[in-house]
Amino acid sequence: MKTLLVALSLLLLLAGTTVTHAGLLNVGVGVYGGMSMPIELDAEMGSIVGVRMKVLPAIPLIGVEAYYATINQKSPRDLWDEQDLDIVFGGDTYTTFGANLLIGGVNAPGFRTFGIAGVNFVEFEDHGVTEFKYGGELGIGVEIVPPFIGLGIEGRASVMLLGWDEGPDRKLTTVTVGVNYYF
Repeated sequence: MKTLLVALSLLLLLAGTTVTHAGLLNVGVGVYGGMSMPIELDAEMGSIVGVRMKVLPAIPLIGVEAYYATINQKSPRDLWDEQDLDIVFGGDTYTTFGANLLIGGVNAPGFRTFGIAGVNFVEFEDHGVTEFKYGGELGIGVEIVPPFIGLGIEGRASVMLLGWDEGPDRKLTTVTVGVNYYF
């Protein structure tokens, strides 16, 4: 599944750079990081870091992006009372990758806002057994793109649902800041 996402991302990047030179699309790659805050009470605040690739039309309507991220969740101190030392000291780490639609909002020279709606695939590991589940993401974002520089500084807030297969296993809010380079 990861190989498929990487292959599709590279193909999208290659096709996008060709169309970018024609002025029809903006293609960008970026890195981001921030906080992940669980909605449930079985974990504490953690971090999220990742990379993304965006393809945006010259006229801001709907763009797409592919991403790969690692989400770390600290375990709650309350579990100490249950003597579950593996969970208390280990915490949870999830690897997620997916695709989002970026729905255009207010766009002014050097500034854009957008809505985020997408699907993600999450790798869970439980007692040495790895399984993939799918989920979704909804959110909002804002990006400052100074003209003629090719760099964008982006901030986002979203709600991620990880594992829809049997009801959401993990629900978190994320707040991230990132830098994007546009070709």
